[in-house]
Amino acid sequence: MARRSVFVSCLTCGSQLNYIITTPPLHADHEFPHDTLCIPFVRCCKVCLRLVTGILVALNLSVISLFGADPSGPRKTFNLSQREFWTTGNIHGTPDPPDPYTTENAFPKIQFFEPLSVGVVPGSNRFGVATRPGKIFTFEIRSDASEPQLLIDIEKTTYGLAFHPNFAKNGYFFVTYTHDPDFKIKNGNRLSRFQVKPGGGLVADKQSEQVIFEWQAGGHNGGCIRFGPDGYIYLATGDGRAIFDGLETGQNINDLLGAILRIDVDHLDGDRAYSIPADNPFIG
Repeated sequence: MARRSVFVSCLTCGSQLNYIITTPPLHADHEFPHDTLCIPFVRCCKVCLRLVTGILVALNLSVISLFGADPSGPRKTFNLSQREFWTTGNIHGTPDPPDPYTTENAFPKIQFFEPLSVGVVPGSNRFGVATRPGKIFTFEIRSDASEPQLLIDIEKTTYGLAFHPNFAKNGYFFVTYTHDPDFKIKNGNRLSRFQVKPGGGLVADKQSEQVIFEWQAGGHNGGCIRFGPDGYIYLATGDGRAIFDGLETGQNINDLLGAILRIDVDHLDGDRAYSIPADNPFIG
C-alpha cells in the first residue's frame, strides 16, 4: 500500500498534525478523493478505528482506480535522465511575456533592518523609513545616499509612519506601534503623534508624544497609515487575533477592528484627540 501524507486538523482549536501512513485515515462523516488528505476532526470524537481503517482501505483502492492504475500490475518506470514530452496534456498557449520593466536597488549604499513603512518628508527631498523594532530614519533621496539619520526610536514594535501634510511648518508625524507585546491589556495598539524639536533639524522629541487612538492587539494588528488628499488620516486596523478572525469581526461594521478608519487629527472632539469627519456614512 502506498505511503501517503495526511494533514489532520482539529475543528476545536485549529491545530494541524502531519502523518505519513500506509492507508490514508478518514473520518466516517467525510469523503476526500485526494491522494494527500486534509481531514477535520473533533479532538474528543470516538470513532471506531477498525471501521475507519476499512473505509480508508476502500478509499485507497478507489483513488488507484480513479487514475486507471492496476494495483496488482507492475508500475510504470520513468526515465529520470531524459524528460518525457507532455503530449497528452490540455495546456494550451504560451507563457506570459516578460515584464516590461526591470528592478534595481535605488539606494545600494543604505540598508535597514526590517523596514515596514516609507514616505516622503514634506518640504524636503528626503524619505522617512520606519523599521519594525521602532527606529525611524530619514535620508536624502539620492542614489548615492549612504548615511540615514535617526529621527526617533520608539523602542516598540512599529508598523506605520506618516508625515503631516504641513510637516514643514508644524513638525508633526504619526506612528502606529504596539505598546503591549504580550497582549495583556485590551487596547495594545496605538496611533500617536510626535513632533520634531524646534530648530533641532530632523530629530524628534520622544516626550512630545500625543496618543491619538488605541485599538485591540492580538497579532493581526494592522497599523498602515496614510494621509489622503482630503487631509484626513486613513488607518488600517487588524482583527485582533493571531491566527484567524477569531472575533468574527472582519465583516462586522459595528466595531473598529478589521477596518480602514478615516479620522481628522487636526480638530479635537471633546476628550478625543481626533474627530470623525461629518460626511462619514456610518455615523449619525
